[in-house]
Amino acid sequence: MNSFVVILCVQNQLSAWKVHSASAVTRLKIHGQGTLPVSSSKALREGYADLDERLRGEGFHPDVIHWLVDQSGRKLLAEGLPHVDSIAALQLISWEWLSNRLGLANSAPMDDDMKSLILPWLSANDETAEREQMQEALAMEHRSEAERLTVERQKLLQENERLRAQNTALQQVDAENLLRFLPALYPRVFTILGAADLALLSGRIEPLAIPNPYPEPSEETLRALQRDFRDLPRPIQQQILAFIRRLPHQPNLQVRTEMRELVYELERG
Repeated sequence: MNSFVVILCVQNQLSAWKVHSASAVTRLKIHGQGTLPVSSSKALREGYADLDERLRGEGFHPDVIHWLVDQSGRKLLAEGLPHVDSIAALQLISWEWLSNRLGLANSAPMDDDMKSLILPWLSANDETAEREQMQEALAMEHRSEAERLTVERQKLLQENERLRAQNTALQQVDAENLLRFLPALYPRVFTILGAADLALLSGRIEPLAIPNPYPEPSEETLRALQRDFRDLPRPIQQQILAFIRRLPHQPNLQVRTEMRELVYELERG
């Protein structure tokens, strides 16, 4: 339960209680009195100052201060402490409303009424408000976490889409490398390895655009392609040869004489 202070200003009488728990309720003295007459705003202001000084001296910092005031008390409070309603931990309660709700007379309550009815009612309401605040905080945390997960899921979907597009692009680049450099390594390669088979084996759905019959490159073109293959990064060279080694057609492919040494070197790793 929250700790709180109750200040009662009814029929120009000021009294106060501090509550640590249901079993720790203390009547506070104001200027040495259990009940202080306050017929003026000045008297109320001085009484509250004494009470505030006492609480500070005891090191008691309540979570909330409940002011129970009747019509005259509201007038004294507005005149004597005009800025008291700016305190975040303050709750102003109409004594007429509360006494009617709890079935009490509108006159100042007896000490027994405070301990048996009013303070327990305030404690219960504080706990309810605290539970509601906790539930709202949990709900906000849940909403925040759900929003975070939604954003994270969206990012993952976007990243997955990016990787899928990247993978497709890589497959296309690989296919382009195959189309370009296989003739530099193997004679009549596309008469042995058909366009549809090559497409499927390189991860594509649609057949590659390979003319049938595929013309052998001229000597000049062949030398240029072989030179370009030699200039490729070694991982790409090995990727192309690794692809060939996986083909069921591989035994039917013979490496061109001028490329055998390089192919042998690459296959050894």
